[in-house]
Amino acid sequence: MRWSMRSAGALALGLTLTLVALGGCVYGSGASPAGGPLRLGASADGTTIELSKGAEFSVALEGNPTTGFDWRVAGVVPPQLAAMGDTLESSAAAGVVGAGGTRVFAYTAATAGTGVLSMEYLRPWETTVPPEKTFKLTVVVK
Repeated sequence: MRWSMRSAGALALGLTLTLVALGGCVYGSGASPAGGPLRLGASADGTTIELSKGAEFSVALEGNPTTGFDWRVAGVVPPQLAAMGDTLESSAAAGVVGAGGTRVFAYTAATAGTGVLSMEYLRPWETTVPPEKTFKLTVVVK
């Protein structure tokens, strides 16, 4: 079989795109491909991650606390994790009222075992209303 430069280039491009797509599917070590702490978003809902003890990761969920809704941990943080705090990131210009943002929860894998981190997006004073959104992540610490 004879390869032309065009078919070799198309094959190389296809392989590169496949590797890039697959690279974002699973993080077993607790480190992102860029080398920093693993950062998970809403697409990680319902998934399982494996971490080494001491690995850091964060969960970043979009919301708008100016509406009264905000993300919080449902129940307690599983004992396999140590909560490092949470912050609100906003891309809005300074002084913009009513802009949404991203709530980022940071954790460290503390002890070996499996736990489920559950979060809910709700108005905390509406105690009889179910959460607007939920997020669950199973964490396996080795």
